[in-house]
Amino acid sequence: MTTLIRVHPRSFLVLLLLAVASSFVRAAEDLPEVPNDVVVSLFAKEPLVRNPSAITFDAQGRLTVGHGPQYRGPAPETEGDRVDFLLDDDGDGVAERAHTFAKGFNSIQGLAWRGGDLYVANAPDLTIVRDLDGDDVADEYVRLFTGLGSLEHGLHGLNFAPDGRLYLSKGNTKGRNTLEQLAPKAFRELWELPSPEGAPDFPEPVVFTAETYQHNYKEPQDDWGRQGGILRCDPDGSNLEIVARGMRNPWDIAFDDRFQWLGTDNDQTQGDKFIAPFFGAHYGWGHEWSYDWEGKGHLPTVPANGPLFEGSGAGVVWFNEPTLPERFRGTFFVADWLRRVIYVYRPEWKGSQLESAGVKTLDDFELLADAGGGRAMAMSSGILFDPTDMAIGP
Repeated sequence: MTTLIRVHPRSFLVLLLLAVASSFVRAAEDLPEVPNDVVVSLFAKEPLVRNPSAITFDAQGRLTVGHGPQYRGPAPETEGDRVDFLLDDDGDGVAERAHTFAKGFNSIQGLAWRGGDLYVANAPDLTIVRDLDGDDVADEYVRLFTGLGSLEHGLHGLNFAPDGRLYLSKGNTKGRNTLEQLAPKAFRELWELPSPEGAPDFPEPVVFTAETYQHNYKEPQDDWGRQGGILRCDPDGSNLEIVARGMRNPWDIAFDDRFQWLGTDNDQTQGDKFIAPFFGAHYGWGHEWSYDWEGKGHLPTVPANGPLFEGSGAGVVWFNEPTLPERFRGTFFVADWLRRVIYVYRPEWKGSQLESAGVKTLDDFELLADAGGGRAMAMSSGILFDPTDMAIGP
C-alpha cells in the first residue's frame, strides 16, 4: 500500500487529557506510533499516489509529489514518473484529487521549488520544469544536467540554501561518460572518470516543450564510480563544484537556521551513518590511500556524526516551528525507511564535531514515529509507514 501521512500537534485540550497516557500512542492499527501529544494521520493513498519518493511544497502551499512506476527496475519503454499536486479541496485533512503538473520522467528521487521553477532529480538527468501560461501544467522542460548515472545510488536531495545556490546529494553510481550522455566535469571528478576527448566542462542544457520532452536513460544496475558526495551550483547549473565527498549513497540533506547541514549516507554492510557535510570534507568512501568508514580517530576522514546504524536513512528536515511541542524545536527529523522510524536528532557541538545530544547508540534516539521495527523489502505491506521523504508544510 502506497501512502502519504502527516504528523501534527494535538489540540491543547486533547494534550491535557492524554498527559497521563502511555508515552506512545497509536492512532489506528495501520498507522505508526507517535508521542501522546502528536497526531499522525493519512493524507493520501493508492490509487491517488504510487511509489512516492519525493515531496515538497510550492509557493501556494500545495503538496507536490514525485511518484510513479519507474522505481525499481525500469526499461526504456516503462511509463514515466510524474509530478502531481495533491489537493484537499474540502479541508478535511485528506487529499481528494491529484493534478498532474509534469510527467514523463525517469525515477524521481528529489524535488525543489525555486519560484515557479521546479527542479526534478530524475537520474541520469536533472530537469527544470516551468508553467509558462499559468494553467498549472508545465510547458517547458529543461534538461539541465545528464549523464548522472542510474537510479541506483543516484541523484537525490535537492535544496536551495541561504546562499542562493542549489545543493545536491549524489551517490556513487557513474554515468555513461560519452559525448551523447555526458555529466558536467565536477561529477566526472567525483567519480574519477577521464573525460572523453573534446568533452566540455559544462554541456549545454537542452530545452523541450511538454510534447517534445525526452529523458535520457541509464540501466538500473551496479556501475560504480569512485565515490558520491554533495555538490552545489547556481540556479542555471553554472559554477558547479564538489562540496564534500567520500560518500556511498547519501539520500537526503537539510540545513538548520545557521546553515549547518545534516544528512545520512547508506552502506550495505558497515552501517548507515549520519553526516554533517562541509566544504572540503571527505567521509571515507573511496579514499585513495586511507579508507575508514566510521572515521573515529582517523585523521584523513571526517568522523560520522552519530552512531552507525543498520537501517536506510531517507528524508531529513530541520524543524524549528511552533506547530509541534516545544521539545521538538531546534531539531532535525531523520527518516529511516528500513527500520520504519523517524529519529529526533538534537544537534550539539562537541568541539568541531556535531552530534545528537545524549545519543551514544541508536537506541538512545527519541522517536517522532515508530511503525514497529524493520523488515525486508519483500515484506513491504501492513502498517502504512515506509518513510522515503519528509517536508514541513505551510
